[in-house]
Amino acid sequence: MWFKNVTLFQLTNPFRLSVASLEEKLEARTARKCGALELSTLGWSAPLPNGSGLTLPVGGAILIAAKKEEKILPASVVREALNERIAEIESTEGREVRNKEKQRLRDEITVELLPRAFTKSRVLHALIDPEQGWLLVDTASRPRAEEMTVLLRESIGSLELTNPETELSVAGAMSQWLFHGTPPAGFTLDDECEIREKDEPGGTIRCKNIDITQGAVRKHLESQSQVVKLALSWSDRLSFILDQELVIRRIRPLEIVDNLREEGDEVDAEALFEADMILFLAEIRGLLQRILELLKSK
Repeated sequence: MWFKNVTLFQLTNPFRLSVASLEEKLEARTARKCGALELSTLGWSAPLPNGSGLTLPVGGAILIAAKKEEKILPASVVREALNERIAEIESTEGREVRNKEKQRLRDEITVELLPRAFTKSRVLHALIDPEQGWLLVDTASRPRAEEMTVLLRESIGSLELTNPETELSVAGAMSQWLFHGTPPAGFTLDDECEIREKDEPGGTIRCKNIDITQGAVRKHLESQSQVVKLALSWSDRLSFILDQELVIRRIRPLEIVDNLREEGDEVDAEALFEADMILFLAEIRGLLQRILELLKSK
């Protein structure tokens, strides 16, 4: 399994928990179904498909997975029931329902509907990498990543994380690479970018499937616009999109790496999963180290 995205956190202090100790702590917060009146639950589940353990050592790192279950209660359903309740009160009692009472009725209706609501679940994987001092979360959504970090902190008792600090801004570096058409050694520019106008809040230009080093794209950069997302390939091994928050999006192995993955086709599913994760970890470590080096990580 490969992560599709990586939101990166740095561990402020060395991660010293053994795999066994981490497993024991995560067991106290295992995933469970929503109760009748709960909107959502979040807990730990097996990172290995059909596995039972809550941790999986891979290449010096530890793979974990958080499962979130949520009740599906569309706002339109609540609104429709609320409107019916308001109309009934106004008709039978001959008075107007005011805002404070509307809120109370909305809360009551939500409580009434929750036990009958359908549920959906999603699993979010993360890699704790003590060797590099990183936590890598498989999402491009920072709120989702931070939701997992809160759960991890509560589960193990203490976890100090920071966002990577760099001397150069990611947007500034990407703008220079694209403006000059010369990405750093080992990287190539692909055919997609997103540019934000500095003087026009919300003014965003998205370019795809074109030569982004020419024409209108360059003119926008000449007018002090900044690149906030940039599609790149690295060492003919990975393609990805780098964004201004240092999130790696849409990670995809290229032919060289795909050939390595295919060599394990005859291995059983569990061993293949672990081998694939080890390969991913090696590749993403190299990529992140190179990006942080270019941005002069503090």
